[in-house]
Amino acid sequence: AGDWKIKRMHKLIMLSRAYQMSSAGSDAGLEKDPANNLFWRFNLRRLTAEEIRDSAINLTGKLNPKMGGPSIYTDVPQEVRATASRPHAAWGNSPEAERNRRSVYIVIRRSLHEPILKTFDMADTDGHCSVRFSSILPTQSLTMLNSKFFNEIAIGFANRVRKEAGGNTRKQVERALQL
Repeated sequence: AGDWKIKRMHKLIMLSRAYQMSSAGSDAGLEKDPANNLFWRFNLRRLTAEEIRDSAINLTGKLNPKMGGPSIYTDVPQEVRATASRPHAAWGNSPEAERNRRSVYIVIRRSLHEPILKTFDMADTDGHCSVRFSSILPTQSLTMLNSKFFNEIAIGFANRVRKEAGGNTRKQVERALQL
């Protein structure tokens, strides 16, 4: 019916009631179907590595929505670049605005992976990836606490909240929770 156009099918799916279901439960629903066998709500799911990075950048208000164009290089520590087969030519340098583009545009090298994505179980780039395995490791929470990337995100988020909510602590907390 859509003349085999994929965009039309995607639009139909994304505008459907089923696709837009909330994951929030209700007392009546939980009482009737606690295991969600009838799909009355969207099951909670873990964010992918790319979604974690993109949503963190979005919190700062600096996510670059530019689509297409050349791939980008993130800020990879020198210690990580030193592990590549050719450390001096392993990784480029993109301007900050470009580094804030969505994760789908990050350069992928087999010999050097972007540390944030690797920590949160990025897809296997060496073959087909029909299933993405997920792990729960202490290094993931430690990365969120100690990495340069997430510390910069925290500062950017705090600055955004302060800028948008002013000096009122109550308004700052409300805005932070909204974001």
